Amino acid sequence: MDAAADELLRLAFDRAPAMEANQAIARIRAEAGDELSGATSYELVLPTDNVRSFLLDHTLPRLVDYLESSGAKLPHCGGVFLSVFSGDTLHFLHARDVVELLSRWSGLSMAELKTRYGPR
Repeated sequence: MDAAADELLRLAFDRAPAMEANQAIARIRAEAGDELSGATSYELVLPTDNVRSFLLDHTLPRLVDYLESSGAKLPHCGGVFLSVFSGDTLHFLHARDVVELLSRWSGLSMAELKTRYGPR
């Protein structure tokens, strides 16, 4: 596995077989959400190689835009977790942890991420 994928997936707070994705995502939503609204899953399929480039070039801009426009503002990204498919395993990561990692990798601060990739 790619070193960047290893670093990302070490952030996982839970895992499940990918074949059980629907049930596992529903379980995480129920555990992470409050009584009025469940948590939101942002789903992502990791490529087998060039993971760092994929995450910085494709995922980071879309993720920041989604978080900022949905009200799950950086840096806390409240109520959002990532469901990351890698091989036959589904990994669950807090959005705030992923954004923090990608911020570090990109060299951009949270404010710079918001300005560059947030809604216009």
